Order: sequence, then structure tokens, then C-alpha cells
Amino acid sequence: MKILAVVYGHFPDVLKLYSRFQPAVGHLKVVLDVYPAGGFEREQFLSMFEQLAVLFPTISQHTCCTEYESTPLYLEEEEGVSIKRVGETADIAHLVEHLIVDMQISLGGMRRCSGLTCGWKDPENRFDLFVECVDARVGLFAAQFAVYLVTQIMARKKLSLRNELVLKLARYINENQGAAIDAESLSSVLGWKKGNVEMALARLHEFGFFPPDNREDTRMEEGSA
Repeated sequence: MKILAVVYGHFPDVLKLYSRFQPAVGHLKVVLDVYPAGGFEREQFLSMFEQLAVLFPTISQHTCCTEYESTPLYLEEEEGVSIKRVGETADIAHLVEHLIVDMQISLGGMRRCSGLTCGWKDPENRFDLFVECVDARVGLFAAQFAVYLVTQIMARKKLSLRNELVLKLARYINENQGAAIDAESLSSVLGWKKGNVEMALARLHEFGFFPPDNREDTRMEEGSA
């Protein structure tokens, strides 16, 4: 997968597509190309969801596609799996959207958050994800980390649980503004091995948790449409 752009702002036309969107809350818009096309087989999707639910336990509490069940789009629902699927490439983008939503609450401090995945007609593997967001910095990190996690599972079939340390460190830093964030200090405070702290800090830097982020393949802008 590749993120083509990340834009933060207000998109009035999107509010018409989903009644749960809060008019006063801004959105993170993520333009995403998914490779390879074709989506997941059922068992692969279920395995991916189970792995991600370990890192994001609240994802099992998400509601999904509640306003689109009467549309021509066929939505398949699995017992114990909160995210519905269509058996196509859109499932991958949709899963990324749910991860971003989850991180807006767990890291961004939002009490509620909604998202929407919109597919392009051409190219068919391109998607616009719209997720409510109150902290653009957290939004950028969430988008890049979500894409990384899904890509890792697609490539390796199994996700390292060390990624949980990245989320825990992000949460600690958000909840302890002004605390020292060098590896030595964090290792002492958190009781982690220094190597684990260094790994988690590197991931936070890599995915834009600490501004500014000047990665060429991702653009963070203020915008409206």
C-alpha cells in the first residue's frame, strides 16, 4: 500500500454521506493506493482481524456500515468480527480506516469517532478515507502506522506484538506532556529495556508522531472541499 496524501480540514460534502459525522469536527482525509488488488480471502481476513484485535481490543466494539446495509453493495458479516467485508480490495482500505478511527479515541482523546471509506472508479485500487480527527498530529501518525501494520500482516502473515510498545509509548507521551522522552529516561520510568524504547521511539519518529514530518511520500496539509 502507499499513502498518496494526508489532508486535515473540513469537507462539507462528506457530511452528506454519513449521518454520524459531527459537523463541527474536522476530518483526516487519507488518499490510499492498495497493492495488490483483489482483497482478502475470508480466512485471511479473519486471521488479520484477530491479530489486530490483540493490539486494538476496542476494535471489536466498532459499529460498521450501519447506514449501507440496504444498498446494492453486498456486506458480509461474521460472528465476533465487527468489521463487515465485501471480498474486494476495499476491505483492505476499510480495515485501515477502522484502525485510524480506533487510534483517534485511544490516542487522540476523542470520545467518539466515525470514518468512511470511499472508492475511486479509476483507478479502482485507490481510496479516500475520511476519519473524524481533532489532533492532526495524531491523525497523521495513526494513518501511517495503520498502513504499516496491515502491510506487515499482508507480507509476513503474522504481526509482531512488539508493535504494542509503539502504541503504549505514544499513549504515555500524550498523557505526560513535558516529560523527558529520551530513551534513557523512558526506560527508567516505564521499566522497559532500552532497546525496546529505542525501537518504539524510532517508529514514532518514522510515522510522524513528532512534528515536523517531511517524508516525501506523505503530504500533511490544511484543506477543505
